[in-house]
Amino acid sequence: MILFQHSWNYRKHNIINYPELGYITSQPHAVWYVEKNIKKPIKRLSSRIHRLCKHAFPTQPTIVLYSITGRDVGGHSKGGLHPNDYIKYIRNVTDGIGDYQPLVIFEPDAIPHMSNMSTQDFRDRKYLIIESLKILTQSNALIYLDIGHPYWLKKMEAVDYLNIFMNESIKGFSLNTSNFVTTDKCINYGDYIANNIGCSYVIDTSRNGNEVDETFNPPNMKLGPLPTTKTNSDYCDAYLWIKTPGESDGAVNGWPKAGRFNAQKTVDLIRGSLG
Repeated sequence: MILFQHSWNYRKHNIINYPELGYITSQPHAVWYVEKNIKKPIKRLSSRIHRLCKHAFPTQPTIVLYSITGRDVGGHSKGGLHPNDYIKYIRNVTDGIGDYQPLVIFEPDAIPHMSNMSTQDFRDRKYLIIESLKILTQSNALIYLDIGHPYWLKKMEAVDYLNIFMNESIKGFSLNTSNFVTTDKCINYGDYIANNIGCSYVIDTSRNGNEVDETFNPPNMKLGPLPTTKTNSDYCDAYLWIKTPGESDGAVNGWPKAGRFNAQKTVDLIRGSLG
């Protein structure tokens, strides 16, 4: 596994005005493909993903899929597609991947959110995930099913939920996406789960340099370990920057709407992290 160093051309104007951003723009980061609804689909989704994979080869980009029906169950990133449209989205992603082998983080929070769903909503999401993975596993992607963070589901709960969906074509699971739990705690949690299931996992270390209680844009968050495949666990494939540092969790603590980038806030994050 060799992580792909992405281009940040769309933020060049920010880098010119805020040269300290170079500390994070020099690191590999994930690319999120988010469709809010069928009225605003991602144009040429298949070709865009294919172009990314082709440009990255022989290294591997990290792709995040985040458009499932009922996404974020009404939170700051609420939205998602109708089930039929979501299946089309998954087919387009799969077609775009083709014979390439990117890392795919499958739907952050979608599985742990099932723990708070009604019986019918649980069944609907279970069916949708199973059908989506039947399609997505036809590609060569290294698929990691997101399972939240160590303070969400108990270890055996996470094992039980993952066992609903795991098969030999799924690489493993992802932890701590967009969250702040320390790497050591994620490894303790992840190793237990991986050992029980017989798989591997990745950790989002983009902002876990200082574990904090606040969920959205905490003022004292810090960058975590840089992206690498050299980890402190035989079960952990990589530390990744799945959440791009500087992209907001929501309109909280002076940040913009979820997913939007703020250059000055990011500079403050870098300065606070590097001391």
